[in-house]
Amino acid sequence: MPFPPGIPTVLVTYAAAAPAGGDPARGTVEFVPVAPAIALPEHGIVFSGRGLYTLDDAGRLVDTDGTPGVPLLACDIPGANPAEWVWQVTISLEGAGPRRFYISLSATQTEVDLGDVDQVAPSRAYYVTVPGPRGEQGPPGPEGPQGPPATDAETPAGALEKIAAHAAAADPHGDRAWAGGQFYPLAQGNDLLSRVAAIEAAGATTPQTVAGSRSDGTALTNLLTTLAALGLITDDTTE
Repeated sequence: MPFPPGIPTVLVTYAAAAPAGGDPARGTVEFVPVAPAIALPEHGIVFSGRGLYTLDDAGRLVDTDGTPGVPLLACDIPGANPAEWVWQVTISLEGAGPRRFYISLSATQTEVDLGDVDQVAPSRAYYVTVPGPRGEQGPPGPEGPQGPPATDAETPAGALEKIAAHAAAADPHGDRAWAGGQFYPLAQGNDLLSRVAAIEAAGATTPQTVAGSRSDGTALTNLLTTLAALGLITDDTTE
């Protein structure tokens, strides 16, 4: 069944022969669009599925009517959904394993020979046909409207003022009060870091030893002295 008039298609041809003796090859060529469906809203039709075609007695790819070449839907039809996709091609010839590769057919093309794209570099997995040389660059488009002028960047002093104003403002939901009771105050950050560094340094070099007797309380006194030296407590105990 031919394509409806006005839909861009590309005629894909192929011919193969046996490398030993040169007899026409026998086999099939399968075409599968990588998209599950291609919708053409402008034409009111959706294309889906795959096509399997055979080689004739001369080793040529023919359509279902026996005519050389198979028309395939172009991969870049304006207004199509998806906008771009590719064909997966599988060539299965008697006496050889199947070969699979991918091609992109442009609406600007009229005919493509699979032999030109399949045999170029067999080590590559993907092949893209090239419609032709790029044309001359068109004229530049109109410039857009002028945007607003850039504003000055925030200064450190201005940022601190805004933070102070926010901290002094009302706290209707109690968020800042809750955070103040959960996290270490930012103003004491450097002091906290120095304490942690002192603890890590002391533990990494020489573990602290607590001596003395438990019965007479000298062990507890020594422990308090050690913790105070590390800055973990303030020893305000008395004799």
